Amino acid sequence: MVDRSPDDDLRVGNPERERAVALLNDAFSAGYLEIPEFEERSGLVYTAKTRRELRAVLHDLPNGALLFGDPPAHVASPPAPPQEPLQLDAEWKEIRRKGSWDVPPAIHATASVGTIDLDFSGARFAGPSTVLQLQVSVSTVKLRLGPDQEIRYRDLHLSGWSKVKDKAGQPDRPGGPVIEVTGSASGTSAVIIRRTRRAADRWT
Repeated sequence: MVDRSPDDDLRVGNPERERAVALLNDAFSAGYLEIPEFEERSGLVYTAKTRRELRAVLHDLPNGALLFGDPPAHVASPPAPPQEPLQLDAEWKEIRRKGSWDVPPAIHATASVGTIDLDFSGARFAGPSTVLQLQVSVSTVKLRLGPDQEIRYRDLHLSGWSKVKDKAGQPDRPGGPVIEVTGSASGTSAVIIRRTRRAADRWT
């Protein structure tokens, strides 16, 4: 049973939802959640509309009180604060990440007549998932996955002549990191998804 707070009926938006996902990532990394629990609660975060609904997702976790700056519960070793989102801006230019780079729980990527090239195949994920929020127009987004990584883009809004070209197929094995693509792609933007299965695999 979650105690009621005076601000329970306040509506929440993407900043609050992203913070909740980051806290779920921290709890998962610390061993408080199993993978099915993490995935179920992440889904509830994305559909939450009020502070009460978000609090209910994290109410039994040691770091749940950090969601809205509530007084912290007495815990032996509180988890570290959530990471800030990685900000990428490809305004009339190309932004690339490849090799062994650190993937935070959230990435905000914007582009206008630009290219965003993110190779996740050799990256280190901070948790079991990351939210990639796109705000792109007349741009190209290239996403390369490793053999066990999963990508979801059902919450990505496409407009104009924009489209997703998913050439990755299913992961070779389950249980890898999940990349949730959200936000919007407008104009003639293209989101191209591929998967690396061998060293010779390159963009064509």
